[in-house]
Amino acid sequence: MKVAFKILFFTIIIFQFISCNDSKKEIALKTEVSKNSDKESEIVENDPIKEEFSFPDDNTLPVKIIRLETFHSDEIEENYSKKVWFGLFKNKDNYSLAETKVSFKRVNDPIIDETDEEKTGWEVSAQAKDSCLILIEKLPYFIDGNISSVKIPESIYPEESFKFNYKNVEYTLLATGKKKKEQQDSDWIVVSNYKLYLKTVVNGKETTELLVAKKNFDDQMIKIIFAGDLDDDNKLDLIIDTASHYNVTSPTLYLSKPAEKGRAIKPVGVFATVGC
Repeated sequence: MKVAFKILFFTIIIFQFISCNDSKKEIALKTEVSKNSDKESEIVENDPIKEEFSFPDDNTLPVKIIRLETFHSDEIEENYSKKVWFGLFKNKDNYSLAETKVSFKRVNDPIIDETDEEKTGWEVSAQAKDSCLILIEKLPYFIDGNISSVKIPESIYPEESFKFNYKNVEYTLLATGKKKKEQQDSDWIVVSNYKLYLKTVVNGKETTELLVAKKNFDDQMIKIIFAGDLDDDNKLDLIIDTASHYNVTSPTLYLSKPAEKGRAIKPVGVFATVGC
């Protein structure tokens, strides 16, 4: 009976989900979001993967990342307690990266567990919880210390772009897609066929790279969580919440160091979780 109940519960959750469908701070040279130029739109239209509407593919990203919170059983892997973790910490407008001792404890999951005695959930905890944005498994190029960052808008909507300078390199975030007001007198914007790109120059050659592609959104929008240098190469790295559903969070890690030759950045890790 207990097994049957759990299967039924997960089926309902899936159905609901488908149906709902040196602490340096770099300053951006341009502080307002502007409309895409014709040249930028043309570059994006020539993108060979313009028909792909699910990017990045979560299943192909090798780096493990997590957050400090309580999660369902299948959202945390058993071997996570054996990994070494680096935390990205925020103190006001300053950021730092530090090796962090993380604790994993089995706890009651009020959504899944049938009794108070059952403990199928995971509680992920560490010191300085309030300032830890995300935890990333140790990579060879991670070092403890302050992280330089740059202020950019949280969201870039279709037909908008944002130009900024980071470490003496010019970058542009630009988005394509469709947007319309939910109702004539509403401030809520409905976005579809969305794509977010990063444009810059690598080895003297301009490159425009796809960061996120989503067909539709359900009371959600792509949010940029962090922009700065995490892998210590003086180039831009990003953390973006790529979730398209209001009950899902998907912080996704983009690093410059693992990027292929001629590329500026590469998605390497994601932590997708469901709220309830």
